[in-house]
This record gives sequence, structure tokens and C-alpha cells, in this order.
Amino acid sequence: MGSACPAGLGGGTCSAGSCGTCGGPGQPCCGGFSCTAGNVVCAAGTCSSCGGAGQPCCGGQTCTGAATVCSAGTCAACGGPGQPCCGGATCASSANVCAGGVCTACGATGQRCCTGSACSGSCCDSAAPVPFCIATGSSCSAGDLCLSSNLCAGCGGRNQTCCSGATCNRATTACSTANVCASCGGAFEPPCTDGGCFFGGCADPNANTCVPSGRGDGGVVCKAGSLVSCGIAGQPCCTNTSCTAGCCASTACVTPGLTCGGGLGTCTVGGSCGNCGGPNANCCAGAGASSDFCSASGLACDNNTGTCRQCGGPGQACCEGNFCGGGGCCNQGFCAAAASQCGNAQGLCTAGGCNDGTCGKLGQPECGGGVGCTAPSTVANLAGICVGCGGNGQRCCDGTGGGTCGSPFTCAPAAGGTCVPCGGAGQRCCGDRFCNTSALTCGSVGGVPTCQ
Repeated sequence: MGSACPAGLGGGTCSAGSCGTCGGPGQPCCGGFSCTAGNVVCAAGTCSSCGGAGQPCCGGQTCTGAATVCSAGTCAACGGPGQPCCGGATCASSANVCAGGVCTACGATGQRCCTGSACSGSCCDSAAPVPFCIATGSSCSAGDLCLSSNLCAGCGGRNQTCCSGATCNRATTACSTANVCASCGGAFEPPCTDGGCFFGGCADPNANTCVPSGRGDGGVVCKAGSLVSCGIAGQPCCTNTSCTAGCCASTACVTPGLTCGGGLGTCTVGGSCGNCGGPNANCCAGAGASSDFCSASGLACDNNTGTCRQCGGPGQACCEGNFCGGGGCCNQGFCAAAASQCGNAQGLCTAGGCNDGTCGKLGQPECGGGVGCTAPSTVANLAGICVGCGGNGQRCCDGTGGGTCGSPFTCAPAAGGTCVPCGGAGQRCCGDRFCNTSALTCGSVGGVPTCQ
């Protein structure tokens, strides 16, 4: 005070924050842009008071008034309902929480949780991406239930410990032998509590698992939810297109010397349908959205050669539906044995998944390096997660030149390839070629190959 201001600030004598004729409250800005007094800011060429409610923000976007915050260049009241949040994302009342920069009511059902995960008469679903208060008895994000104690139970949800009485909360989970609520009803998963399997699968009472349609063992195969005898002429084909003699023509076993149907010619003793489908022969050509296929027992179409090869064993082609035996992994069309290395630096194959069983299985991310999904009856969705395939209403599994489905379903082009029932009267032709009985023929109805 009393000293000369620099020439650039008017050159006057500093007094009470003013450089003579500029820089103080209500005076012109020095040099047209500078103020020299405290708590003032240059606005429209004049030094105006700043920092208080309704005033311009001071330098550095700061405010000096109590319960104010700089908002769009002006110091606004903060902390109240509907007002901007104060510094540190705080609100004046515990009944409000800062959400999107605004103080919003919290704590009631359907509202955000208050500070400290607090809710009134409900549970804070803190596992949700945005914690909200949910009503008692409803499901928390982890699948457990909101209890009357206003806490999520911590049990009964998918991958959580089973609740008392070995119970789980969702129809699609069941208590496993490890006392964990695991996904149920899908291919090779435990049956759900009601004994049910989804997508046309069958409950195997001996293994306590759901067998996908088209698979089985011991002369029995799952067919659209029922376990039936297989392998003899006229019966459904067993697992991996197996018949005791003759050919697997779409869904049924055909005696040598009889026609395979579908325009493929006569079934041979070696399992070929005409000139295709037998050991080392060309794969029979798929039609529509369906993949190329083989008709002899235990064979699958080799992606690389287009010929029918033994499938399911270590180093062999993957069988239809991404299947490899003995807990192996389907690695880019070929089976890697359990405990062996998956391709492209994807680690050890463990229980159908690579990287020690952490990728490629149902519900897991697909494996990197182009390996994809490695477990039976799985295919990657657009998000790169392995989902179920091959069952009724599911995505078609990947095959050579098209998609595959477990019998008696076929791959229809809808939604990028969806498995639908086939072969019966009025149904889509299996493989767009075959019908279940000689009384039906495959013809076009509205452009769709239909059995009639």
C-alpha cells in the first residue's frame, strides 16, 4: 500500500487494492483485463466482486461464500435438493446423495443408496454398477435376496454359497456338491431343482447332469427331452452319428442298401451315403444354414480337408457340437487332450477350458489367439462370452460351412443361426434335406424347406 503500481497496471499508487483509477471494486479493469483488489474479477471491463452467491466465480473457479460452488462461471448455492453438489461431492443433508453432480434424494426403494450404503426399510444393492435401494424379498444383483434385516443375504445367488437347506434363489441355479449355487439346466450342467433341463436336454440320473439333445451313452440318446434307445436301424443315431450298422442319415440310422434320403444316394456297409460321409470320404454337403456332415459312425467333417475323420480323441477333429472326449478342449477344430497344451499360447486344457480352465467354457470369455470357445456345446456371442449352442432355441454351434444342432433340431438362418425342431410334418426339414419318415417329403413352403 502506498507504493507505485507497475506501468502495465495503470502506474498509479496502490491504495486499498486499487491502482489509482483501476483495479479496485467497481473500477475499470487495469489494461482492460486485470484487477488488483482481492475477491474481484474482471467482467465486461469492470472489476466486480466475486465468490459470493450469485456473483462470478473468482480466479481458479473458486467461490468464497458459504455453501457455494462454481457452476457455469457463477457461484451457485450448493448441497440442497436439486442443487449442485458442494466440494468433495457432498450434500448438506444425509437424505441426499451426489449423483451426476446434483444432490438427489436417496434411501427409499428405487432411489440411490445414501452415503455409507444406507437405505430406509430396504437393502442397498451395493454389487450393482450403480448402488440402488431394493425392496425386501427382491433379488440383489448377485442373485441373493434382500432380507428383512435390510441386508442382501450373501447366499443363494449364482456362484454364491447355498443357503440353508441347500437352496438357491433362481430357477436357473441349483446347489452343487461343492455347496455353491451353480448354473443349472444347460448342457453338462446339473439339473435344476425341479429335475429339469433346458433346450431339449435330458437329466441323466446316474451322472446328475443335463445331457444335450443328440448325445448319450450305452445305447441311449437324448431326443428333445427324452432318453430313448438308439443305434439300430430306424432308431435315432447315437452320440457322434453312431449306428450299430449302416449310416446316420440326419436323425436316424439307415440299413445298408437303403436310401439315405435327401438326394444323397444309397447307404453303404462302410457308412457312406452314396459318395459322401464315410471314412476319409468327402463330407456330405450341407444345405441352407446347416454345416457339412458325415454319415458313418464316430466321424466329423475336418475343417481343413473337407473329409470325414475320426473325432473326439486327442489330435482328432472335434465332433459336432464342439465335443472332445475325456475333458479335452476343442482347439480350432481339433481336440487337445486334458492336461495338454492348447494352441496359440493359451495354456493347459483343464476340464474343457484352456488357460487352466479359465477360458472357453460356458459363461467364460472365449480364449485368445483365435482359439475361441473350447467346451462342448458352446459358441462365442458378440461380447466374446461362451454361451450354450445346439439346443432348441439356442444359437447353432459352429461347423464346417454352416451351423450344427443336436438332433432332432436343425440350424435355421434366423438371428444368425438358431436351432429349431425339424423333420416332423410342418416342421423345417432337418439339414434342409431330410424328414423323419418316408411318408413325408421335403419341399418348399414359402421359401422354407418344410416336411409335408
